Amino acid sequence: MSKYPIKAIVWDLDGTLIHFKIDFIKARKEAIKIFLKNGVPENLLSLKSKTLDNAKIARNFFELKGISESKLNEIMQDADSAIAKVEYEAAINPTMVKGIDKVLEFAKNHSLKQAIFTYNTQENAKTSLANINLLHYFELIVGRDNIKNPKPHPDHLNLICDKFSVKTQEIVVIGDMGRDIEAALNVGAHSILVYTKLSEFFKSNAYKKADIIIKPNDIPFKLTEALEKLLEINKKNYK
Repeated sequence: MSKYPIKAIVWDLDGTLIHFKIDFIKARKEAIKIFLKNGVPENLLSLKSKTLDNAKIARNFFELKGISESKLNEIMQDADSAIAKVEYEAAINPTMVKGIDKVLEFAKNHSLKQAIFTYNTQENAKTSLANINLLHYFELIVGRDNIKNPKPHPDHLNLICDKFSVKTQEIVVIGDMGRDIEAALNVGAHSILVYTKLSEFFKSNAYKKADIIIKPNDIPFKLTEALEKLLEINKKNYK
């Protein structure tokens, strides 16, 4: 799929723009409590599994039991609210990825629209960004609570492109995980990976397919340079 001149940047949040220390074990425990309370057998759930995996198992169990859609949604919402409270504890005390503010300023000066797509909730993302004075750079933040299917599913990016009135091929996705790059691949977007140890930790190897790969120490200079090259290439190709 051909790519067009970039008009917007879609950023991942944690690990790309900011760092916050979420107590993932506590979050999993809180979600599991909700599922057990509503009848999911203990042997189906595990603290070693990702929260999303436990949620899928719980949902499948409820569907097999014939629980009504409204009740199922109520249970899943209770679990999500419990997780969001744990995430909020981290959201109020984030740290900024060194030099990322200079990249955000570069994008602003080049009239690129900027948005965030994140597994976190929209409000927690806003809280984190406000606490390190970065919120004003973003016209749109799309959290897991704003879409039906989280990344790498196209829902996040399709919603952002719709709001920005741009094609998916006119955005560049910047993230530190395979799912960020996979999301970009799924819609034909440009992609830049900020390579960290976590990039390889999870099973997806999609991160290797990013158009450009940089390291955290390359921020802001090489990341700004990468964006500059994308802008220059686009100018040459679409005069």
